[in-house]
Amino acid sequence: MEDKIFDIVTDLIRDDITKNEAIDKLLILCSVINWVAFDWREIETRPTKYGKYLITRKDGKIHWETWNGSGWAYNHNEIRYWAEIKPPCL
Repeated sequence: MEDKIFDIVTDLIRDDITKNEAIDKLLILCSVINWVAFDWREIETRPTKYGKYLITRKDGKIHWETWNGSGWAYNHNEIRYWAEIKPPCL
């Protein structure tokens, strides 16, 4: 974990780092959750690996749901956002 933090700080002091890159690096340091807007028709909005994800349905309910690699165990038409929970700085 310390290596990851060191790498981020080293990147932040580069002369050629853009404002957007710096913001992204700073957000990684304190990132615990990152919601992704889900649209079944847009492949880039789908999770990339099998696992359990926190999801938000269109009725506002939030719960864990399994992505099986090609779809949700629950009706994908109901899901609006998904997130993978990560500890900070990992």
